[in-house]
Amino acid sequence: MNSKLTRFIQVLIYYTLLVILWGAWVRISHSGDGCGDSWPLCQGKVIPAAGSEGKTWVELSHRLTSGIFGLCVVFLYFWIRKVFPDKNSWVRKWSFWSLFYTITEGLLGAALVKFELVTGNDSPWRAIAMGLHFLNSLLLMASLALTWDFSKRLRWNLRDKQSNPWTNLTINPKKIISALVLGFLILGITGAIAALSNSLFPSTTLIDGFFADWQKDSHYLIRLRGLHPLMGILIGSSIALAAWFSISAMNESELLLIKRSKILAAFTASGVLFGILTLVTLAPAALKISHLALAHGIWVFLVLWMREVVFAPEKI
Repeated sequence: MNSKLTRFIQVLIYYTLLVILWGAWVRISHSGDGCGDSWPLCQGKVIPAAGSEGKTWVELSHRLTSGIFGLCVVFLYFWIRKVFPDKNSWVRKWSFWSLFYTITEGLLGAALVKFELVTGNDSPWRAIAMGLHFLNSLLLMASLALTWDFSKRLRWNLRDKQSNPWTNLTINPKKIISALVLGFLILGITGAIAALSNSLFPSTTLIDGFFADWQKDSHYLIRLRGLHPLMGILIGSSIALAAWFSISAMNESELLLIKRSKILAAFTASGVLFGILTLVTLAPAALKISHLALAHGIWVFLVLWMREVVFAPEKI
């Protein structure tokens, strides 16, 4: 049911990723001040002068694509309210959070511009804002993914102990997954700080970068960036191993959960290896963008894996 709605959400998720990746290019190309400190206008105008710098058009295009995204989410919100009249339906709840995080994403983007937390700004406030911005983008992506997943059924129930898909586990799997989800969110924040550090203070060699991380007189962003690869290996490996080894304890009838567990394990293991490759090659722009895309892909599969454990479709 609601195949058109479900397809629309799926396309919107892909578009969301493109907007996020283009936002990363704004940072990498140091184009965040391309429109000055005016928002939502660009240099105080709807359309800047034809002879404006390239970074102006990079920033403007990001604002335009973000604006289109916002309109799509508003449209989705009211479409879902029409299709799902039950106010307590999970799809309506997650469509609300999709709209909420879309608004906060826009406000955080505006704050970066208005307070000039862009380009060469290396203050702690920019690091905090970047971490919050990335955290919000993860929550937005999760909300859209759950909206998509819940839109495929009319009713869902929270699982009880009898419907636990992990029949051979004595430990509560919900607690394990909650810890992994929280760990990934923290990992994402450290990733945003590391990306900012690499953009402002790029290393010439891997050895130089390693020693700079441990020098007391190094900039705080340089000393913090080492957290991300360490946490990436720890948390990424934990997610991949948990997803893979949990398969043997699953109820054989939980085919979708088994499938998603295999995908999550393979995807996360690939993400860890790709992260190491990005580190040893000193994070060129193409790998930065690809690394970010892969991280969001892992996050979506982790969220859908969590949904499969916590909720079960009601038979109607």
